[in-house]
Amino acid sequence: MEHDAQQCGFCTPGFVTASTAFVRQHPKATVEEVRAGLGGNLCRCGTYAGMLLAVADAAKKGGA
Repeated sequence: MEHDAQQCGFCTPGFVTASTAFVRQHPKATVEEVRAGLGGNLCRCGTYAGMLLAVADAAKKGGA
């Protein structure tokens, strides 16, 4: 919610699954690393910026 990462929910299952796996494998990942790691996920609302910030924040905090 802090980064307004979700809107319609169409991409949520894929992003949650991919993000969880990515953060577990890449703790402390930067936004650039998250962008590269989640590049195959599609969002029809275009919330990529918020999603990348949310995942990078989760990685920084050690949460997955």
